[in-house]
Amino acid sequence: MKRFGLFLAAAAASLLASCHFSLIPETEFSDPKTFDLASPAPVTGLPFVVDVETFSSECAGRFKMVFREDENRISVDEYNRWSMPPGAMLTKYLSARFAAAPDSSQDHAKPLFSLDGTVLICELNVQKKQVSLMIHFIITEHTDDEFKLSGTKSYSIPVDDVSAESFAEGMNKAAGQFADDVVKLLKAEMQTHAAAPKAPAPLP
Repeated sequence: MKRFGLFLAAAAASLLASCHFSLIPETEFSDPKTFDLASPAPVTGLPFVVDVETFSSECAGRFKMVFREDENRISVDEYNRWSMPPGAMLTKYLSARFAAAPDSSQDHAKPLFSLDGTVLICELNVQKKQVSLMIHFIITEHTDDEFKLSGTKSYSIPVDDVSAESFAEGMNKAAGQFADDVVKLLKAEMQTHAAAPKAPAPLP
């Protein structure tokens, strides 16, 4: 009887060894994906030149995509990442957007502004299904030490689904809106400056 019990135990062990792959659930594996902002066409016909400095990043995640689960909880995606930190990625995007066009031979005569800043928020809100981008910016004028524009811009871009692909598309749109806002801001400032009364010339 004892031998028969040992035989059954050995047979059961052999059976388990032969089917252990079916008893252990398979682990799903996703290939890591890297995303970047699209390179935009340069905006032409501007009455000024924008020199884009390096934007820094103070948002969570650095290279990894950040998803906001609720008001106080975020998750960092281990399988989807940016090609570079959001600040550097925005710098590259804006540099392409404000690159001098091939026929801009008169750009040296236009006002030259420097643009830099910090990316404060770069995330996809899971509950609201929207991409959030917050940027603190500083604009200075090369020939006027007293000229300085600064502020914070926030953008919320609705997306169809919560995915890395939608996140990248929303970031593209937000970066484009920020570039458009910089153009509007500088055009308005130049109009205000042109309309300001001129100081009388000093008497000889």
